[in-house]
Amino acid sequence: MGMDEGSVLRAAVAHLERYRSAIEAEVNRRLGRAEPAPEIRAEVIRRFRTFCRLGSLSLDTARVSLDGLGGTNALALEASVHTAVDVAVALGAAPEIMQALRDMEARFRAGVRRILAPDENEHHQERNKKRPMPNAGKRVRGAIDRISDTYVAVNLDTNSIFDVNPAAEALFASDAARLVGSNLASFVAPGDRLAWSELESRLDAGEDAGPIELTIARPNGDFVPVEVTIANHTISGRRFAIFLVRERLKRIA
Repeated sequence: MGMDEGSVLRAAVAHLERYRSAIEAEVNRRLGRAEPAPEIRAEVIRRFRTFCRLGSLSLDTARVSLDGLGGTNALALEASVHTAVDVAVALGAAPEIMQALRDMEARFRAGVRRILAPDENEHHQERNKKRPMPNAGKRVRGAIDRISDTYVAVNLDTNSIFDVNPAAEALFASDAARLVGSNLASFVAPGDRLAWSELESRLDAGEDAGPIELTIARPNGDFVPVEVTIANHTISGRRFAIFLVRERLKRIA
């Protein structure tokens, strides 16, 4: 973050404070009914602001505090902070502030995992054992889970979702257990069904696609405009379409 990292972090905190209400409102809209509850999300975002403020004084001594947030799992806490940072970045953050927020997000999420270990880590390990892994190796799995874009792997032979990352759970406001095995078409807004059918035909023919614009329909009735890039892959003899999805945020004044 450069020599004057304290000043950059203080500017990042000021940015988070300036758009506090807009960030919380957009986080709640994106996550919908996903865990945790809105009041917990607001508190987690506040803890992240405090963490950034402490980091502006000393990165070495800044600590994540989860006191009073018992019962909320790591994935839900991380999704709240990750989504908040995505929104803050979209609200006109300068490049150095953008990088500072991403760096502090990574530190905060690592702190969450350390605090909730070993029980939470055991939960994730058990979850990942049951989770399909079309890509080879734990390093690839970890990289997929860390990227900010939504990742969805679709089995073209069954037209069902085969794998997702945490960003997908946030975008679709559904956990991985509900997403995996379902048909991605069920999350496409009615107005885009014709475009989706044409896209399915192209994918079935082995063509890559994107970027294209679609609208996602969440289970809670929200509609989210997104930009999608898709690539075809054959893994162990099975055909997959790998979707990378980014939300098209409306500019918030």
